[in-house]
Amino acid sequence: MIKINLLPPELRKRTSSINPMMLLVAAEVAVCVLALLFGIYLAWVKIPQAQVLSDSKDAELAQKTTAAAEVTANQGKIAEFQETQTKLHTLLGKKVYWAHTLDDFVTLLASNFPGGFTVRCLALTISPSGAASGARHDDTTMYSFRGHYVLVGDQGKAGEDIQSMFKQIANSSFWKMHNFQGKPEETYFGDHPTIDPAIGKIIIPFNLDFQRMHVTKKEGG
Repeated sequence: MIKINLLPPELRKRTSSINPMMLLVAAEVAVCVLALLFGIYLAWVKIPQAQVLSDSKDAELAQKTTAAAEVTANQGKIAEFQETQTKLHTLLGKKVYWAHTLDDFVTLLASNFPGGFTVRCLALTISPSGAASGARHDDTTMYSFRGHYVLVGDQGKAGEDIQSMFKQIANSSFWKMHNFQGKPEETYFGDHPTIDPAIGKIIIPFNLDFQRMHVTKKEGG
């Protein structure tokens, strides 16, 4: 049977020359190619970049961890140094104070006294002492100032000069502020004065042992 299409040409159904199955296959092939290209891009570009970044961050983390450990160690050293520095400053302060005390002591007992006589300290020994005067506490230390002295004064005034010397020592701020114990004359056991005709003065040698109480300041006190 012969079919004849009597519709005008513009209304007739056109027959497509493209096979739909081929379009589907082509689309699948295109998708596979794109997926392959994307996989290659990931494998050869992004993953190596990510690995490089990861290695860089790991190295940075290791470096910072080492630096942090050094800082922690240095903090301990700094604290130890600060403690040592504090002890040194305290010790230095004590040494300076002690040197000032000795200077005051020598100045007091090796100077010209009012009244026309002089006193000279010829020998001085300072050492811890077990002697005590008055109440003792665990935070105190006694020091003994053993010295050999010579008084040079006018003839006929030996006793007067000795008494004047002890009176001036006892009334001095040095004797009071440095915690010397008792009275200056407590360890004076007499003398043997002689006259030096060359200078026309009387020479009085004598020994003294002054006791000084040092109070140790407690930490935080």
